[in-house]
Amino acid sequence: MPAEKKLSICMLSDDFVPAATGVGTHLQSVSEHLAAAGHRVTVITTRRPGQPPREVWQGVDVHRVFTLPMFGFYQALPSTTTLEAIFDLVQPDILHHHYLGVMLLRAMKVARRRRLPQVYTYHMTEDHLTQPVPMRPFRRWIGAQIVKCCNEMDVIVSVSKNLAVQLPAKGITSPVHYISNPVRFQTSTAIEPAPRDAGFVVMFAGRLDPEKNLPFLLRSFARMRAAVPDASLWIAGSGTQRSRLERLARELNIERHVQFFGFLGHEELCRRYMACDVFVLPSLVETQGLVAMEAMWFGKPLIVARSVVSASELVEEGINGYIVDNDSEDALIERLTAIARDTPARDRMGRASQTRAQAYQPANIVAALESLYATI
Repeated sequence: MPAEKKLSICMLSDDFVPAATGVGTHLQSVSEHLAAAGHRVTVITTRRPGQPPREVWQGVDVHRVFTLPMFGFYQALPSTTTLEAIFDLVQPDILHHHYLGVMLLRAMKVARRRRLPQVYTYHMTEDHLTQPVPMRPFRRWIGAQIVKCCNEMDVIVSVSKNLAVQLPAKGITSPVHYISNPVRFQTSTAIEPAPRDAGFVVMFAGRLDPEKNLPFLLRSFARMRAAVPDASLWIAGSGTQRSRLERLARELNIERHVQFFGFLGHEELCRRYMACDVFVLPSLVETQGLVAMEAMWFGKPLIVARSVVSASELVEEGINGYIVDNDSEDALIERLTAIARDTPARDRMGRASQTRAQAYQPANIVAALESLYATI
């Protein structure tokens, strides 16, 4: 894209600042770097208690709209009149959707009338949206609606190479481009690791919701301690399953060895990544796994469930970690034990992760987005 060609880019997402999901973290990085590159960037998002209706964040014009909490998440419910007023103000050249919900449907309606180009980043599948039990009977219908929405977009962005290949088989006919999530963290040498006890520290970060498969991690960890008795488990994040998981830790008699940190801010999360020994992503449903990429940035070996769509993109087996089945406790225990007992191999895997993470730097991702926008 020519340096003088700057765009008015309007991003829409139910999650932004503070980020409660990987989508919000992704959007923070992308919007900040696009604004720094000279584009006019507007984000339309949810308004949570205590937040102003409008503010400027890192050079990004943030508009917050009427919002209601649903199934543990905040959902933006702007009227089409509200969206029209924001579009009149910011005069977008392009709309970039990041979240499936009511706001996307209403914004699409306005965009059609205005003949605005539209991009959708495929962060989540129908499986993500139907994890709450009341939503599961609607999974097939929701999947069909996602395809319908995608086929009205000018371009679909997939954050996973593997997912990009799969999307046409779902019936998506819009062009699909792979552009990874960015990793938005400062240089690891500037981070002071969090304090920790001696021993082997396993870490997970993310929402504490059913699709993250954390009971599997807790059960595996409990059994693994027979071979690695000085092991501890860090769990960072909040969600609907926290009480259940804490109860399970007590039932497994590992509550003294498991720490639930709740939601961690940017700086503290960095310190935890720096201090752990291995990062585990056991999810049943996941597109790319931004938290795993962040752990890679801080030089940590990974163990990733095969059900994570991008597992083979994140992990080169035996080089920077391992891929295991999401229901095989024996496999996870074997891999954790091997990493715990072989410090040189653990360090070697960590260095390999850090090298692979360089491709996820925000400047690379934003340059790819600018090139994509220029083609629409």
